[in-house]
Amino acid sequence: MGFVDRLKGKTAAKVAKEAGEIQSQAAKEAAGNVSAVGQQVADSIYSSGQQASALLDPYSALGTQGLEQSSFLTDPQAQFDFLQSNPLFQMGLDNANTQTNQMAAARGRLSAGDTLQQLNNNALLTAAPLIQQQKQSIGDLLTMGQNIASSQGGILQNTALNQGSVLQNTAANRGNLLTGAAAAQAGGMIGAENARAAGMNNVMDLAGKIGGSIFSAASGGADAGASGGSPSFLANLFGGQ
Repeated sequence: MGFVDRLKGKTAAKVAKEAGEIQSQAAKEAAGNVSAVGQQVADSIYSSGQQASALLDPYSALGTQGLEQSSFLTDPQAQFDFLQSNPLFQMGLDNANTQTNQMAAARGRLSAGDTLQQLNNNALLTAAPLIQQQKQSIGDLLTMGQNIASSQGGILQNTALNQGSVLQNTAANRGNLLTGAAAAQAGGMIGAENARAAGMNNVMDLAGKIGGSIFSAASGGADAGASGGSPSFLANLFGGQ
């Protein structure tokens, strides 16, 4: 019955449907692979971003130190406590007072008012640069912390954007593949129906030719028994449809 199946379009319909199924399955498998690879790439981007951000953590800690000491910038008590524990302040003050006393002794003014005023001024003059330097150091720490925070934020933001782009493209590619899978399957089904329709046309054409031959034989007075098998043959063709 292979010839009959081909004539009726059954073989072509089967092949078209199977081809559509094969293409559909291949597209679905490709979609799964694309999804898996896309997720791997996104995970790798995330891991790299986290590692890059972590490299800046030690510098971020310096910014935290600046925040912890920021009260020094405006708190007189914190500045006073800083001076009391700073050996450089005591050393500088002792040197300044020694020079003041030596100059006053040379002029015989150790207990004079201007000498006492100068001794008081020595504390302020010695403290001022030390306080200013400490303020500058704290300011530098705060600036560094702000820059590091900005850098880390930029790294994480770019990481998120790159991840989003990869996942978006992956979803689009997967959608295209799945759409292609559905289209391939639908194409196979349509191809199968077209093959069946073509087969019916073949049968009808053949039936017409055989009918014409029968009619011609009957008109010519041919033996009716000689063509008696044709209707049965047609019946088998249509019966097997």
